[in-house]
Amino acid sequence: MITQDEAEQDAAAAAARASVVMAELDTVEGLRGAADLFSRIWETPSVPPMPHDVLRSLVHAGGRVHAAFRDEHLVGAAVAVFSAPADAACYSLIAGVSPAAESRGIGLALKLAQRAWALRAGATRMVWTFDPLLRRNARFNMTRLGAVGTEYLVDFYGEVTDGVNDPETDRLAVTWNLLEPLPALAARSGLPGSPGPDAVGELPAILASGPGDEPVAGTVPGMSARLRCWIPADILTIRRTDHALARRWRVAVRTALGDAIAEGYQVTGVSDPGWYVLEKAQVKR
Repeated sequence: MITQDEAEQDAAAAAARASVVMAELDTVEGLRGAADLFSRIWETPSVPPMPHDVLRSLVHAGGRVHAAFRDEHLVGAAVAVFSAPADAACYSLIAGVSPAAESRGIGLALKLAQRAWALRAGATRMVWTFDPLLRRNARFNMTRLGAVGTEYLVDFYGEVTDGVNDPETDRLAVTWNLLEPLPALAARSGLPGSPGPDAVGELPAILASGPGDEPVAGTVPGMSARLRCWIPADILTIRRTDHALARRWRVAVRTALGDAIAEGYQVTGVSDPGWYVLEKAQVKR
């Protein structure tokens, strides 16, 4: 279990590594900048996915808009609000990094800033959703942060008219225990439950990739305490070049992953080169 001071130190260290200055936005001007950034990331120039007036209301209600600046330019932002008080949780609505600044640690700096804020406010868990076909997002959420996939949501938003989303907006809901150390830190410290040797190749596969990168159904959930499920390396390219194949992957992952989670499994990790690792839930994380 980490302390508030450790969470603050982690957030500061991540910001330093990413060479960004973190801030909390609350002015109309600042929130317009965040809305414009989200609009560029999601390729929606006319209708931002999170308009500045909505952000203004969320901040006024107690939510937060965290921002990352590099050389005084906004390069990333994340929005979080609180769940019901009894849940001791918060909900991360949206987070994004400028395409020109991706893969430089800004996303981690944003999430750790959110974690420090949430812990200060008394929350111990954070929940959000992402497209389960996006391998990079899956690896970040589970391998970097230690979040756990707990719910499969079919066509969660309905059709979204932007330049990024698939017409069918399936989402995997993840829960992040804010009191647990990051997986990499746990592994280095040898804490109980830290990641051990990778034996994922020995696990039954509920979904695999076959000839022509076609999805191939495998083991039926319930046959093992641990399972694995394949996700494509770059579904965004597949969507652009072969919409029918992308649709087959959507349906295959929906069936395999969705059925497994309905049977009581949780997605606890992502192993090389592209396997979700599922474990039968025994205790509430």
